[in-house]
Amino acid sequence: MAAGALLVLVLGTLVVEPRLRQLGVTGIVERFDAFRAVAALAFGVPGLFVVAQRPGSRVGWVMVVVGTAQALGLALGAYGLLGINGGINGGLNGGVKGSLDGGAVGGGTGLPGDDWAMWVSNWLWIPAYLLVPTIFLLIFPDGRLPSRRWWPARAAAYAGIGVHTLDWMARPVTYEQVPGLFPKGYAGVLAGLTGVPDALRTAGTVCTVGAVLAAVGSLVVRYRSAGEEVRRRLQWVLAAALLTVGLLGVALFVPWGPVIVALAAVPLPVAVAVAVVAHRLWDLDLLLSRALAFGAVSVALLAAYALVAATLGNAIGSGASALIVALAVHPVYLRVSAAANRLVYGDRDDPARALRRLGVRLSDAGAPGDLLERMAAEVGRVLRMHYVAVEESGVVVASWGRPGGVGADVTERVPLLYQGEPVGTLVLGERLRPKDRALLAQLAPHVAVAVRAHRLGADLERSHGRLLAARQEERDRLLYELHDGVGPTLAALALQVDRSRRLVDTDPEEAKRVMEELSGRIRGTVENVRAIVNDLRPPPLDTLGAHGRAGRARQGLRG
Repeated sequence: MAAGALLVLVLGTLVVEPRLRQLGVTGIVERFDAFRAVAALAFGVPGLFVVAQRPGSRVGWVMVVVGTAQALGLALGAYGLLGINGGINGGLNGGVKGSLDGGAVGGGTGLPGDDWAMWVSNWLWIPAYLLVPTIFLLIFPDGRLPSRRWWPARAAAYAGIGVHTLDWMARPVTYEQVPGLFPKGYAGVLAGLTGVPDALRTAGTVCTVGAVLAAVGSLVVRYRSAGEEVRRRLQWVLAAALLTVGLLGVALFVPWGPVIVALAAVPLPVAVAVAVVAHRLWDLDLLLSRALAFGAVSVALLAAYALVAATLGNAIGSGASALIVALAVHPVYLRVSAAANRLVYGDRDDPARALRRLGVRLSDAGAPGDLLERMAAEVGRVLRMHYVAVEESGVVVASWGRPGGVGADVTERVPLLYQGEPVGTLVLGERLRPKDRALLAQLAPHVAVAVRAHRLGADLERSHGRLLAARQEERDRLLYELHDGVGPTLAALALQVDRSRRLVDTDPEEAKRVMEELSGRIRGTVENVRAIVNDLRPPPLDTLGAHGRAGRARQGLRG
């Protein structure tokens, strides 16, 4: 509803455009007020979506204020011009003088409060415009300053905005056939003023420029201290902020500065949209499909109406122009809506494409763990979920995205079946629509195959691990047996051999006894080595089989 109200304000202004031309007024497009329409929709619509989901978001409220102020100023300006110029062209000869004295010109065709509408429109764009390169950038993206030390920049921003707003409030509305207009009842207070004193205006300019530079610097500080994920979100906004500052600087030195000022209102909302959709800023990407379609169709309406009004407005009238635009924009809406849904909601409307992409991920995956990660990521991209996880026996084995986004208290759990048996669960961070469930019914069997492959791979890895552990245990046992058993025995036998060799010449009988003892110990050592070899596994099983191994064990027990 609120987004529709913004569109009504903007389009309502365009509806009176041909009438303003008939009254001799150049019109909003040639006065470069078109940027108000762009800023109203570019900031207002996304801002409304942000505060609808996050009512405490200061960034969202700044966007709403900017968009609403621009739309309201645009509509009030058109209303005031229509009433005042109608009075001048159809009223008394003293019309201009009447404006100077305060109030709408008499003559019966003026509109109630048209002088006040013109006056408010004359200054309302100032705070709306200056909030963007100052406060918006200072608190982006979390609504807080980078640290408490940045409060002077915020104070300078508010001071500059306040001074420039007062400056324009104290200026008479001077526009083509309406020079020096102040609202009725206000002219006496501000008579003769042309704004605030020069010194105060200069101070306000210094505060504003300093706040803009500080705001850009705050983005640089956030970027340098942020992690990789936050950097991806900030890089677009930082680039847009630098471009905006550059355009505003160029506008000061060129004759067609108003055009540059209008263009400077475009980069930041575009960058915010990219950060939201491509890098999941504020976790609102799943809520912006209709906003994207709404915004694109609104821009199409603005462009189409401006074109029709410029070419056929005088011939067919504003009502017929609006009807032509309405009929022409419907097919545009259908196409743009489909594109926006594909951008934000993924392949929900194209199951065949989703299955093809899932098949590609299956064929490209390497390790089983990598396979599940790819599958979770692909399901998340297909359905544009902020979080997807795969569970086995209640344990998350793969995930994509992060929990805790919009609707985090609502999760869907989809059982995964392989040949009729449950192999896992697919966890989704969003409540599913009927169309989502139909698509998941086709995707789930493929995910179940991946989970089954992951389980088999995990079983194989565990078996391999047990085999490696058994081999290591065998090596440790052999090391112990050889080092602490066979090794010392062989060393003792070597000593006995040396002793018997020395006794051969001096005491043959003793040498004979030692040799007999040595022979027995050697046979015992051989048996020990044979026992060590027989206890090796699994080679004895390979050579003897289970029956032979059992027989060998029985013989050992008997012996």
